[in-house]
Amino acid sequence: MLSVTSTVVSGLNNVQSQINSVQTQLTTGKKTLDPAQQGVVTRLSSQVVGYTAVDNNIKQAQSVINVAQTGLSSIASTITQMQDLANKAKSGTLNSVDLASLQATFSSLATQVGKIGANASVNGANLLQGTSGLTVQTGLAAGDTTVVASTDIAALATTLGALDISTGAAAAVTALDTALSSISAAQSTLSASSVGLTSQATQAESLVSNLQATVDSIQKPDAAALQAQLTQLNNQQAIDFYLINQINTESQAMLSIFR
Repeated sequence: MLSVTSTVVSGLNNVQSQINSVQTQLTTGKKTLDPAQQGVVTRLSSQVVGYTAVDNNIKQAQSVINVAQTGLSSIASTITQMQDLANKAKSGTLNSVDLASLQATFSSLATQVGKIGANASVNGANLLQGTSGLTVQTGLAAGDTTVVASTDIAALATTLGALDISTGAAAAVTALDTALSSISAAQSTLSASSVGLTSQATQAESLVSNLQATVDSIQKPDAAALQAQLTQLNNQQAIDFYLINQINTESQAMLSIFR
């Protein structure tokens, strides 16, 4: 009798464990995975995290590019003002006092060019300082990077600051034309980098979406099948409780004989 009772109780515990598992799957919306499935989910989830980071990296880089482009536009406008001053100085109709005044304004604008470049920074990243550029992680492998070229505005500001329109206006006009050309080239380069990064971001976002959809499909339980299984388990549990009750009743009856 004890052996039968032990078997029934063990079966009841097993049924209760299965009921708990099914209820958990229905509540969380995630089915219990076997080791192989869990391995796939772990690998794909890691890739989702990786490509999400790539997308964030690219968006941050785009912010740096946008700030740099704004800075270049301001610098181009400032150089245009300097050109106007140089052309006035080149006219030959101004006296030394007027030329000195123009030079003072010209030098101030050259200093402003340097300040604009120095302030075009986002979280310490600046594409208008130095020549090292910005390296962006655009893939999962260590070598999957894209370098966005930078423009050394500090060096340009130094060159412009050395110009003297009071004594060399014609040379200054030529130098300013060259400076504007370099700014235009830098703007084009950044625009091309931005387009390329946008394409890579779109690809990363697509991969995140597809990978996550695959993970979700693996984890998604068959609710109808689980509900049917739960009904079956509940029925089995009721039978087990009935059997235990019957065994207990018979045991009590047998014990009463020896009283």
